[in-house]
Amino acid sequence: MLNRAANPYHSELESGRLPADVGFGRHPGLRIGLLFSGIALVVGAIAVRLLYVQSQLCEDYAAEFERTIERVEPISSHDGRIIAADGEVLAEDQQVFGLRVHYRWLEEPPDPSWLKSQALSRLDRPSRRDHEKVKLETEHVLRLRSRLWEQLSQLTGVSPKGLAARRREVQRRVERIYAMVEDRREERAAGKSGSGQADDGFWAKTWDAVVQALTTPPVREATEPVVVREQLDYHVIASDIPLETAVEVEAHPESFPGTRIVAATRRVYPHGDTAPHVVGYRTPIDDEALQARIGRFPQGDPLDYLPGDRIGRTGLERSYERHLRGLRGMRKLVLNRRGEILRSENVREPRYGQDLVLSLALPLQREAERLLDDCLAREHLDETNGKPLPIPPGGAIVALDVRTGAVLAAASAPRFDLGLFVDHDAAAWDEAVADPRKPLFHRATEMALPPGSVFKVLSAIAFVESGRLDPERSFHCRGYLDDPDHYRCLIFRNYGVSHGDLNLVDALARSCNVYFFDAARRIGAGPISEWGDRFGFGRPTGVDLPGERGGSLPVIAETSVSDRRTAPSNGDALQLAIGQARLTTTPLQIARLMAAVANGGRLVVPRFVAGTGPATHLSAAASDSATPLGTARIPELSPRTLDVVRRGLEQVVADPHGTGYKTVRLPGIAIAGKTGTAEPGGGRPDHAWFAGYVPAERPKIAFVVVLENAGSGGHAAGPVARKLVQALLAGGLLDAPPASAPAAN
Repeated sequence: MLNRAANPYHSELESGRLPADVGFGRHPGLRIGLLFSGIALVVGAIAVRLLYVQSQLCEDYAAEFERTIERVEPISSHDGRIIAADGEVLAEDQQVFGLRVHYRWLEEPPDPSWLKSQALSRLDRPSRRDHEKVKLETEHVLRLRSRLWEQLSQLTGVSPKGLAARRREVQRRVERIYAMVEDRREERAAGKSGSGQADDGFWAKTWDAVVQALTTPPVREATEPVVVREQLDYHVIASDIPLETAVEVEAHPESFPGTRIVAATRRVYPHGDTAPHVVGYRTPIDDEALQARIGRFPQGDPLDYLPGDRIGRTGLERSYERHLRGLRGMRKLVLNRRGEILRSENVREPRYGQDLVLSLALPLQREAERLLDDCLAREHLDETNGKPLPIPPGGAIVALDVRTGAVLAAASAPRFDLGLFVDHDAAAWDEAVADPRKPLFHRATEMALPPGSVFKVLSAIAFVESGRLDPERSFHCRGYLDDPDHYRCLIFRNYGVSHGDLNLVDALARSCNVYFFDAARRIGAGPISEWGDRFGFGRPTGVDLPGERGGSLPVIAETSVSDRRTAPSNGDALQLAIGQARLTTTPLQIARLMAAVANGGRLVVPRFVAGTGPATHLSAAASDSATPLGTARIPELSPRTLDVVRRGLEQVVADPHGTGYKTVRLPGIAIAGKTGTAEPGGGRPDHAWFAGYVPAERPKIAFVVVLENAGSGGHAAGPVARKLVQALLAGGLLDAPPASAPAAN
């Protein structure tokens, strides 16, 4: 047929021009065998690789899956206690327990990947391939979550709504952190994509792409999910839980999955409003303060502060920070990749701080504070004439041992409650800060006021020691110095009468301004300033409290004897002699002046702390290491001068003409002291002072009472001083007078 297909190879074979075995057509099995061999080689290579991975690399992959994280966390320590002389604890650390829950256990709704991992971790390997079993185990985990929060509500006493609110608060905070991290990653990614270089041409781009492909490991095209540390942490859900609750949670971990009990301490002040300025307070150190300390100690802080540690801010808490502060321990935690704790190990045990035992007599401190509170709370009548006295905006009382300087009481009013810093009462704190009377201000050591006539004690010493004034010489006071309208005595200004003839002892007892004006004009201001410096005025006393002020001791230019009546500085010298001019002192400085007069001329360094020692061994009765109380003899101060001054101070209270006779005198015990009425200026009422020591014949305790803008020292401060001496007697700090002892005259 003409249309029949012709095979050219067939004709060639028939004609014998091609060999018979050319091509695979006559052997099709060969082609199939070669193809099968190739496939078998590929499958065999994959099988060998799988076998190798399963047998040799299984542990490596499992180790990566079970990868753990090590983290170090602090172990709370105890700061030292502050203990009064009678054993009452004024400040101590109290152990508290907090309940923390892992973020994934409180997150709502639960994270799907976490939920699945929790379900898979509860199943064996074959069961993980069973979708029905995985589903049932997932539902079981959800039931565990619900039961967990029901049990926590019952244990902690917090309502389910309250716990839910706390969970939402934690979750919102973590989600804000998550969003911030994600935003920063997107900003970095946008910055990289937009930071391409200029077009370098096709071949340059191709070459860069080839180099990057050959030298850079492959990365996943999908973006890795963001995981912040807070999502793997435990968060506080309840703080200050009872010990019984903590024990219950710790004893039954299977019933409280994803929970931790964390022990911590908080600083408490059992007598919160007693001596708050002296005790001071501690608060956690913030990041700014921590950075400031790091700047001060570039080689390492000697106290090894960590974020969250407490630091003393005021009072003894600040002064004795190095003694009181305990050193926190360190614990190493091993966590799985989901942030759950596998095991823990203590790498450093905590070290407790040292206790402080104070010289403070707590009953006396309380009575002094009560006396000041009473003065500030209501109007009082003058005991001598029945007229109302001004209500002071503030005041202070100090009592100290005349031999050692140990402070027995240091009351300041108004004051605050240290509970403000324990309870974190923001409203009460704002109220205290806004109070115009400044309750946070420690008046005993920081209030510098003109001392008025109590400074005449120092002026009298300066006059006698100058050698230009005979203390026994009689001087006639006519009520004023030269002009009836200037440089007058208070008795002349109020009643138009004078003191008449008197010597130095009488001038002190009756507080005669004219006597001191005349002596200052004849002798000059130089001896007063010099002896004021020897007694420590114009600088801090060195008391072991922070923030002490030194007051101001003016240096007045000296003039010749012939020019003293007309010299411009002469008025300052006269005012300085009676405790005015630019002179300011603190109550503590005046108490120390009285102690020096009482103890024979030794200037003591006031101290609140009598001893320090380990918190576990020190008792109030006996301290392991007593803090030395320094004293220094005042140079060139003669016993004769002190004798004259002491006789004058005794007459202030014992002499019927003395300024403290009617308001300070007590039956059976001789009180020595000096009244003071200081003019603050500005039309405000005078500051009232009374300073002295008891017993007058065998001095043991020096004290001072000052009331701001309260009027006359004898009339306002005197009755308070008398009640203070009564408190000293009642507290056994002074020898009680016989029941039938006559009144001191």
